[in-house]
Amino acid sequence: MSSRSCNAVLAKSRAMYGKCLKDQDYRQLVECRSVAEVAGYLKTRTCYSRALTGLNETETHRGQLEPLLRQEVYLDVFALSRYTSDDALAVSDFVTAKLGIEQIVRCLMMLNIGKPEEYALSMPLSLDKFTELSFKDLAGVRSYDDLLRVTQRTKYYQVLLPFRPKEGEAIRIAEIDIALNNKNYSMAMEEISKLKNKAEQKELRDLFNSVFDFENLERILRLKKYHALDSKTVRSMLIPFGKLSGKVMDDLCSAEDIHDVYELARSTYLGGPLSKLQYYDNTQISYALINAYCKHHLRLSPNPTIVMISYIYLKQIEVRNIINLIEATRYGLSADEKQKLPVR
Repeated sequence: MSSRSCNAVLAKSRAMYGKCLKDQDYRQLVECRSVAEVAGYLKTRTCYSRALTGLNETETHRGQLEPLLRQEVYLDVFALSRYTSDDALAVSDFVTAKLGIEQIVRCLMMLNIGKPEEYALSMPLSLDKFTELSFKDLAGVRSYDDLLRVTQRTKYYQVLLPFRPKEGEAIRIAEIDIALNNKNYSMAMEEISKLKNKAEQKELRDLFNSVFDFENLERILRLKKYHALDSKTVRSMLIPFGKLSGKVMDDLCSAEDIHDVYELARSTYLGGPLSKLQYYDNTQISYALINAYCKHHLRLSPNPTIVMISYIYLKQIEVRNIINLIEATRYGLSADEKQKLPVR
């Protein structure tokens, strides 16, 4: 990037982060007693007013809010991409690919329970422009073969094809989700390897590999807690990248229980960050690690691509926080219970 573009990305990313939710906003959202109150606060008091313009908060529900909130992430991605080089934009394409993966998995879930027509009820049409997929075509999927037809001209097709179920078989959604995301991660790492600036290449590889380690740690903890799987199966369900060595990953997968996983993780470079985090549930660990890691880079890195990617991750975590609070409010959780949900 030119010096002018670098400065623009750095300034724009940090200015966007300055508009993100503050502790006071989270306190107000925790106190909301209905989804309408949450929507009203977001619409009138936060940076999400743009996304929620025209929304009648008194008649809204979670299914309407979620795609509107997620749209903010992708609008920011495209706003920042105007200032970046083609290299930096190619690296950030993995963010929009995640949107397509989320929708394919949601479509498959509806297909697996025999209610494929219900995908259309939560179809985020406002986000259609950000992907190479057509959500309208996804809404017409009534079989796995339909899905293959809809995705035939996309990067998802070759990943989906080997998972085509035989007659009477259930769709292996968890495996498909992992395979699609791993393909996306592989493409991101491939783009990073093509960068001409070797220093930037190394910084980006370090950032992504750290994030992959964070996500793998959470996957292992979740699989150990909720599923009785052997170490080989656990290993096959992890992201095939990261800074941790193959031996360490094998040891983590072979650990007897969650306690052993934590002890092994603390003996690696993850030990320092883990000791400083505040979280209430294993499912928050990767988000808490990513949150702390990306805040550090957003504030201190002189690399515009690192700052841009860090901001995108932080924005995604914020949207996840809001969606979790909306869901908790919908089900009547207390303020004390809700205040444990956001990762900050």
